[in-house]
Amino acid sequence: MNLFCVLLYIYFLIITVLYQHVNGSLNDNLLNFTLITYDENYELTGRHEYTYNYTTHLFNEFNQMKELQNIKSSILCNSQDIDKNEDEKKTILFWNTYFTNNLFNSSAIYYSAFCEWANEQRNKGNLFCLRIDTVTWVENVNDIICKDETTPCPDLIILGTTQFSYRYNNGETLDLTKYFRKYFKKTGNSVDSLINKNSFYDYHIGNDWLAVPLITDFRNFRFNISTFDYCIRQGFDLHYPPPLSDYWGINYKETWTWEKVFEYAKLITNCTGLPGFRLYDNNDYEDLKFFTTLCQSLDIPFIIDDIDLDIKKCGFRKKEYIQKLSIFKELFENHYIEKWLYEDDIIEWQNKPYPSNIEEQPIFKIHYTGVYDNDTYINGMIYDVPIDKEYPDIKYSYMPGYSTFLGGSGLIITKATKYPDQLFEYIENLINQDYPYFSELNAFKTPFENVDGKRCSKIKISKKDNCISLLNLNGTYPYYYSYNNNLNIIYISHISKESNRGIFLNTKSNLNSGLYNNIFQNVEFECDNEADYTKKTITYSSEYRIEVPINENEIIILKAMTDIAVNKQTNEAICSIFDDTLQIAKPYQFPYSTFSGLSKFESKAPISLLFAHLYYKYNETERTFEENINECCDIIDYELLPDCSDKKDIKFNLSSCIEHSNIMEISYLNCRKENNDINFENYVQCTYIPLYNIRGIIMLCIGSFSIIIEISFMVFIYLNRTKKCILRGGLIFLICLVVSSTILGISSLFRVGKIKSFKCVLEFWTMIIGITGNISCYSIKSKIIISIFNNKDLIKINYKYKSFLEHIFIGILQLVLLTFWTLTQNGVEMKKKYLKNKSIYYEYQQCSMGNEYIFSLIFFVDYILLLLSIYVAYQGRNIPDEFNESKKVFISSLISFGMLILCHISKVTDFEKLEVYVIITVIIVIATLAINVTFISSLIFSIFHVEPARSSVLVISKQNVINDLGMKDSIN
Repeated sequence: MNLFCVLLYIYFLIITVLYQHVNGSLNDNLLNFTLITYDENYELTGRHEYTYNYTTHLFNEFNQMKELQNIKSSILCNSQDIDKNEDEKKTILFWNTYFTNNLFNSSAIYYSAFCEWANEQRNKGNLFCLRIDTVTWVENVNDIICKDETTPCPDLIILGTTQFSYRYNNGETLDLTKYFRKYFKKTGNSVDSLINKNSFYDYHIGNDWLAVPLITDFRNFRFNISTFDYCIRQGFDLHYPPPLSDYWGINYKETWTWEKVFEYAKLITNCTGLPGFRLYDNNDYEDLKFFTTLCQSLDIPFIIDDIDLDIKKCGFRKKEYIQKLSIFKELFENHYIEKWLYEDDIIEWQNKPYPSNIEEQPIFKIHYTGVYDNDTYINGMIYDVPIDKEYPDIKYSYMPGYSTFLGGSGLIITKATKYPDQLFEYIENLINQDYPYFSELNAFKTPFENVDGKRCSKIKISKKDNCISLLNLNGTYPYYYSYNNNLNIIYISHISKESNRGIFLNTKSNLNSGLYNNIFQNVEFECDNEADYTKKTITYSSEYRIEVPINENEIIILKAMTDIAVNKQTNEAICSIFDDTLQIAKPYQFPYSTFSGLSKFESKAPISLLFAHLYYKYNETERTFEENINECCDIIDYELLPDCSDKKDIKFNLSSCIEHSNIMEISYLNCRKENNDINFENYVQCTYIPLYNIRGIIMLCIGSFSIIIEISFMVFIYLNRTKKCILRGGLIFLICLVVSSTILGISSLFRVGKIKSFKCVLEFWTMIIGITGNISCYSIKSKIIISIFNNKDLIKINYKYKSFLEHIFIGILQLVLLTFWTLTQNGVEMKKKYLKNKSIYYEYQQCSMGNEYIFSLIFFVDYILLLLSIYVAYQGRNIPDEFNESKKVFISSLISFGMLILCHISKVTDFEKLEVYVIITVIIVIATLAINVTFISSLIFSIFHVEPARSSVLVISKQNVINDLGMKDSIN
């Protein structure tokens, strides 16, 4: 039995050892990762083995991994997956950006966060590897992605805050709103409540979240304390910036201003002979960040929203704003600021003719010096970035004024990815406060308000605890403070208050003079998170400082003198300054959400050009400050315009008609048309036939020529009215024909030039009177010819007057209809015409059709009249040659039918091209002239004996009429 128990024990022992061995091997497999790296030519540079640590959540070799350099592309897989075929694993492509010295810092962090996520996915049956390609800050936003197999297709991209909207508006990135909601349900924290209050504007458009905030970027202020000490000893009126000096008082934002900074820059320049101010020069667009900070501190809007056009525009164009901005003129013109631009570009600009348009304006780049390795790189003061390196003489201070620049970087998920849900889980690991990745990515402050970067995360202590720490030693100690611009000293006692610490202000002490009795009272205070006179509480302000209330409305900052000999600025003090700085930090576009024009406007560098005008000057006849500001605003306005292809509600203006070219130029007001974009026109055709255009000239010439010919015909008929050939042709017919044709020719003249109400009315009246007159003439002549031929009795027929009465009645009817039409129409009405892009249109004037029923009835009368004329003329088709004018009438009626159709079409149809109207008018005028020539030319030939006149019989009813018309011989 005992032996059995022993054997059973040994069996279970072996099983346990084997299980632990297998499990341990499995866990080891999950901890081992392999990184393969490639250089910029995508040639293999190394194969590295790393072990992931589930305790630190980093690789054991994390520090060595961060030091890898000059890596263009790299792939990390679990070691057991690294050599598997691509169809056996899934590779995520991550576009990261270049950071300082091309080190692997951020990529090492992203790879560390990948390991735990990859193992979680492995448990779900997914084998993932992560490939990180390093791209530039231009490529990450502008390169074409995911179009076809020849273009790269990243799953994740790091973008700057000014770049999110560009990719998003191109339809390349996901709206992360649904994932943020899932994150809220999962953690109980909403992203918008976590991020810094003003970062919201960078990551949000409308109701859409564009990216997950990962890295915060802001500007701070530093100064060289040794330079200040030297200049103070030289007699210059300088004081350390707050919080290193109490000179500025508790409301330092009102006293430590940019005006004071520029004044100090001048003093330091005069003191040292070197510029007293500088911009951080290892990033692009630092002058832009500085300028926006200045604008916001001076209550000047940098960007404004044009509500009418729905676009963003330059906000500092007003004269009052230009006056405020003039405070920095002296800084640049007198070179109190160090050079910061690449000067070869400046010289090239100065040696060329001045640009004639915005496209030709130069783009100046920051001249990278890279000199950040000792205390001397800052002579006086600097608008700077937080640097994770200490220099004994370089001190951080509060920002001047009420604002500073806020930016950063975030992670977007592309629409083309196959794994959006899994990738957001990976991003959740990156921002998980239980893991070190978020803090590792940010040296001092993260985009989340309550999450500090790696240098500040270990020192988050309440103001009360800091106060207790500062007062931890019992005794009486000297403190100094500034009051009414005087520096004073007071001795206060550190005391215990049960479990708390506090102070006792003994104004009767021999150490304190009677002067202080007017300010302080004999009272005890204890530490708390805020200073309150009623509650008798004090609080910690900053390094070696406490806030002490002296009444219900005033607080004085007391600074312990024990720090006077201490030159080191503690990490705690720096983080406190950054807390204060982030509270006032704002993005470029504040108070608006990000938009696509930011990236383009930023790259155009308009502020660099503005400052270059002041610092270098284009030439000796440099323009005024106001002119330079307006030029800068013009560039900003132009660059902020979205592409028309991206704009939904496009607004534009049309120029007046440029008559010689027959076009109206299009000025797009709220978008910018790219030169190669064929979907948006640069101009449209004029909406009327211009007077000084070839089309208008042709119409005027032909119309005037026809009128002159018709008048000539009229003169000819009048002068030869007694000639037999004229009488045989029918004097009244000829006069009626010429007059009506002249009126029809006059109507063509009203089509030329700007459209006006009276012209529209006269054009329609003359057209209808002319065409109706023509038709009536043919009809009367045709009926009389046929009646004479059919009756053979010229004496007993009174057909002429019967026909006259019918057509006089029709003429009166048309005049009545025209009168009613005139009274019921507006002369001119507005029409819409759409451009190539069918979503936009413009309005133009067109002659009104008036009452459509009356309008149609007028043409209906003429159509019936013409049909009757054609029918009557057709009845005379068999009349012998001596009655041949009936055939002319028949042909003329057919031609008139075509003319009437053209007149009708021209009035009811809105042709795209004005040439159609010109052609129609020319056809009508020429056809009318041709008809008249047909009837009159034979008479002219007869009179001038060119050709004998053929016999015709026209208007006969009584003998006296025959005698009057001189046709008796012909009849006999």
